[in-house]
Amino acid sequence: MPQVKLLCLHGAGTSIQILQSQLAPLIRELQKDSTASFHFIEGEVECGPGPGIEGIFEGPYFSFYKWPRTLEDDDESLYDAYGYLSDVIEEEGPFDGVIGFSHGGTLAFGYLAHLAKTRPNDALPFRCAVFMNAPPPFRMDTYGNLIVEEGLQDLVRIPTLHVVGKKDFIYNFSLKLHELCDSANSTLVLHEKGHEIPSDTKNVNRITKALRELCQVSAFL
Repeated sequence: MPQVKLLCLHGAGTSIQILQSQLAPLIRELQKDSTASFHFIEGEVECGPGPGIEGIFEGPYFSFYKWPRTLEDDDESLYDAYGYLSDVIEEEGPFDGVIGFSHGGTLAFGYLAHLAKTRPNDALPFRCAVFMNAPPPFRMDTYGNLIVEEGLQDLVRIPTLHVVGKKDFIYNFSLKLHELCDSANSTLVLHEKGHEIPSDTKNVNRITKALRELCQVSAFL
């Protein structure tokens, strides 16, 4: 099987270095048989640290767009992030797939859905996607409630893998993102942890097994 090239998008209030650390156990396992190569990019919006980051990882910290988006926010920051992704794909791609943790996964899904809506006759720039503890595109109201955007069902039909922690504070929203993808081409891996990428051997083996299967499918699309 040819090696799959994956674009990696970090969570809000983190960085390339932090995501590399979070993904390190998975990357080590997947590189044993050269399943995939990993290309990391950093958000352009400097911000405060994300949940559980301060005191563990030093800054600076970044997001790809203003996060969370409120009901009053315009779309400028979001569309800037879409443009940034398009530039990266053109200049540093092509990529076979994308991995997004939390905010990075939301960005990846939103970008793919946006392209499916605005360029329905064009092929999507990724043949597969991995979403880790990622909610669908949403806005936050004044009470802190997440309002998921409408009109997103069945727009992302490429093979997807969803890695979701049962103790994550956005658990139900991560499941919602799974529901929005093509049920015939999506795989769900649940783990007993929270808003994190598991590093224990059991979960690393489960996730990398699913990732290898996803890469095998996407390599021949």
